[in-house]
Amino acid sequence: MSAMDQNKQVQTHEQTVYVLRGITYVPHYRNKEIFVGPGYPRHNMTLYTAADLLALGAVESVDFLWSRGVGGRVSVGQP
Repeated sequence: MSAMDQNKQVQTHEQTVYVLRGITYVPHYRNKEIFVGPGYPRHNMTLYTAADLLALGAVESVDFLWSRGVGGRVSVGQP
């Protein structure tokens, strides 16, 4: 294993993500209770909760991502 691979393992943590129609929605960096899709915030400002995604038919999954914040403010003015 290279030093780069070891560094990635140290920095990433197991996180819940949701997959809907082949698209993975990940927790926002400042608030892990809010999920965002590809292109956020430049091309897509849509925010979801876990309940929103499950109601749309998403499937819960796990991925290794950088740490996420808890309870940070996320809004259109503060993406």
